[in-house]
Amino acid sequence: MIKEGKLGAQEMISLVTAAISSKLFFTSPGFLTRFVGTAGWYMTLISNITAMAAFAFTYLLLKRFPGKGIVEIFDISFGRIIGFICSLTMGIAFLINTSVFLREFAEVIKIYVYPETPISLLMIPAVISAAIAASLGLESIARFSKLSAYTSIIGFLTLLILTSQNFKYHYIFPVLGYGLSKTVSIGIERSSVYAEVIILAVYAGSIQKISDIKKVGFISLILSGFIISLGLLSISMAFPYQIAQEITAPVYELTRLIKYGSFVQRLDPFFLFLWNITTVITICILFNSSVSVCCKAFRLQDARPVIVPMAVILFSYAFIPESFMSVVTKYVQSSRIYGSLVFFGLPIIALAAAKIRKKKGDVSNA
Repeated sequence: MIKEGKLGAQEMISLVTAAISSKLFFTSPGFLTRFVGTAGWYMTLISNITAMAAFAFTYLLLKRFPGKGIVEIFDISFGRIIGFICSLTMGIAFLINTSVFLREFAEVIKIYVYPETPISLLMIPAVISAAIAASLGLESIARFSKLSAYTSIIGFLTLLILTSQNFKYHYIFPVLGYGLSKTVSIGIERSSVYAEVIILAVYAGSIQKISDIKKVGFISLILSGFIISLGLLSISMAFPYQIAQEITAPVYELTRLIKYGSFVQRLDPFFLFLWNITTVITICILFNSSVSVCCKAFRLQDARPVIVPMAVILFSYAFIPESFMSVVTKYVQSSRIYGSLVFFGLPIIALAAAKIRKKKGDVSNA
């Protein structure tokens, strides 16, 4: 099968955290305000806890089959035919999520930075980057992610500190938003915001020990939950919720509020650097995961021949949404609501099937 090398815990934590947290920079924070009002900053923690519970079942599945990735586990748990269908479904879901994320990124960049540039020209560099990264392999993506992690975190925290002069703490009231019951239900419903943790199952064979998967998964979820919650709280304190829900990219708008004298202001370029790094990492790892899962499902020994065709499919699918509003209201929201059925649901079903059919791998070293 495809060789993906061995990776340490720090590389995978950086990779998973970046892939999850990058959603904060786009349309989701503003759109989330329409659902829960001022409660978004702790609603995402409910989503985070739900994702942790779902990942716990995924970890139990991986622990039952140490050294095997999710595709191999599907084949053993369900049998070759059903396992193939499940693997292909997950691979397609990765590809769809990548294309939706790509289109969302290009649309937001077009609105704020390059309003006269055709949307296709904004997507092409990201698609080429994803194809090159996939050809270089998982190790290259993970190590680049680790290299940029400290810069990204420091840059993000610096951004929030500089913006804090504009915070008005009464903006977070009413704390319960549109009602606690609605906040909890939507928080559980949107747990797929953290679904990128499933890439640990895709590359389980590349992680040193099965116990590392548990550590990496939960640390990544805790870090990303903290980052997203802190970002949403900052947005809530910077903008009244009636205004925040109308802003396309609230975090980008935060940078425009920074002003210290005549020289320290309009730090948009600084934010764009941070924005582009995390976005490229996310697109690269999601696309690579799609390539990896599909190749393993078809039992291809070499992924390189399919990278370019899948990159073309990625680019083409990104044009299916007819408008920016369609991307935001239909495709992005659908991935937030239904993504967990694939990324969390299939591993849970596979665990149940493995127990019922008494399928099990070698003794775990967890």
